Amino acid sequence: MNNTRKRSEERTPVPDHLRQSGLASPAQVQYLENMRDSKDLSKLSKQQRDWLAKADFSKLTGGRTGQASRVIEQLKDLPWLPRGTYNTPQGPTASRQQTGYPPVNDGRYAVPKGDGTLMFYSVKNGRSQVFLDVWASAERHPIRNPNEKLRILTAIANDPDAGPRFGREIGACYKCGRVLTDELSRQLGIGPVCREGI
Repeated sequence: MNNTRKRSEERTPVPDHLRQSGLASPAQVQYLENMRDSKDLSKLSKQQRDWLAKADFSKLTGGRTGQASRVIEQLKDLPWLPRGTYNTPQGPTASRQQTGYPPVNDGRYAVPKGDGTLMFYSVKNGRSQVFLDVWASAERHPIRNPNEKLRILTAIANDPDAGPRFGREIGACYKCGRVLTDELSRQLGIGPVCREGI
């Protein structure tokens, strides 16, 4: 027991800023990915651009003093690329419409997998790309694989009940996410204010 205590006392302590921050939040990861894809990176060094192209932002430390925040600070003052273009490893290229993703409005959707399991997703259209998250209980995880993203967005686009199904299953408006409190809204999966915009 004494040896165990001695070994643990000899370990180098984890710095406070790393112990407190944990990993980057999904919001930080999405913001970083959006900036990497949509900012004019020409003022950065080649080494910085190469690092950004390969970086997995979900592995960065989070919090206000973590690695993710430091990268955000470096990128946020760069100018945005012209609307309709985004960065690739070869440089800025044409709009995301050419990626082959079907158009899907911002919102929340529920679609079954091949085995019938109902999966829940949220879609947010950014300046130059579509953000797609899968829901796992209260957490949301971004779908980054282009083929998987195409499969899911195609399933949503081809299923007119995907949004209302989300609302009925979760009890929240598939457009804005607010809790549905009246019977008609729960049946339709969408609240009265959002229904006016349809």
